[in-house]
Amino acid sequence: MSDNESMHSEDEDQEFQPSLDISALPVVVKNRVKALKKLQFETVKAEAEYYKEIHALDVKYQKVYDAINVKRTGVIKGEHEPAGDEIDWPSDEEDEDAEKKPEDIANGVEKLTLKDYDENTKGIPKFWLHTLKNANEEALMGLIEPHDEPVLEHLTDITVSLNEPKNTGFTLTFHFSPNPYFTNSTLTKEYELRDGPDPESPLEYDGPEIFRCKGSKIDWKEGKDVTQKTVKVKKIKARKGAKGSPEKAVTKEIAADSFFNFFSPPDVPEDPKAEVSDDNRAILAIDFDVGFAIKEKIITRAVLYFTGDLFEDDDEFEDCDTEEEDDEDDEDGEK
Repeated sequence: MSDNESMHSEDEDQEFQPSLDISALPVVVKNRVKALKKLQFETVKAEAEYYKEIHALDVKYQKVYDAINVKRTGVIKGEHEPAGDEIDWPSDEEDEDAEKKPEDIANGVEKLTLKDYDENTKGIPKFWLHTLKNANEEALMGLIEPHDEPVLEHLTDITVSLNEPKNTGFTLTFHFSPNPYFTNSTLTKEYELRDGPDPESPLEYDGPEIFRCKGSKIDWKEGKDVTQKTVKVKKIKARKGAKGSPEKAVTKEIAADSFFNFFSPPDVPEDPKAEVSDDNRAILAIDFDVGFAIKEKIITRAVLYFTGDLFEDDDEFEDCDTEEEDDEDDEDGEK
């Protein structure tokens, strides 16, 4: 590491210090600062009213989204077969098919013969599994593990409900078909929001924020809990003699990484002044991000995650960036 890099690293580690010592200011200037803070609090109160009106709009339009999503669920489950104007939508893939060469078609046979999809397929099987898998890194912080996928094959819908009239939280509901893993038909995750400014630090208000969440208990069937794994602790050797005990392994259950840990977040005390460990804070920070991503991105744009369309624009931007970098390199080389 160079001297400059070392100094930069040390600067980052140092706690921020204001450029001005407010405590050393004259009383008249301090009073003016107090007046500015009081005016700032007026801004905070206005902002809180703004978010109340936004929440009223959210509640109004959530009902519209819900009605649309009911139709989406009907198509996914095969309860409704879209036709006519319902399927009048341009498809890039169909345009590309006309221009494909024979070898390209041969290479695409695997896609056309996926075991879950043929001309007799009802609805769109495993829609939510593939949606969440595609969103795993971009929105779910990589929470989905390979051993979660067979369970998520039985996920049939994800819905959201908003608390009203006050913006005190929302609930995500994961709907499952009967499956060999657990007996629950739904799993819920409730997020509690602080609607207005925190009385302890009102000027830090930046809109409603999640401060607590809880998930429903999963009633796993015997031996099917993907949040636990069996590990061998030690091996007990067989005793000598005909009547001795046979050799056996001693095992125990330990926690395993799994998307379904999402339903068992750390407990947060109701007292806002209570201490929360750094580890639990880190887990909750990820949890809150994932909860918002499911509510704001995955539920609202599920088909775009399913098809991967959301990521195509990103690829185009990356290609443009690469071309610009190449051009810059060429120009540098010519100088």
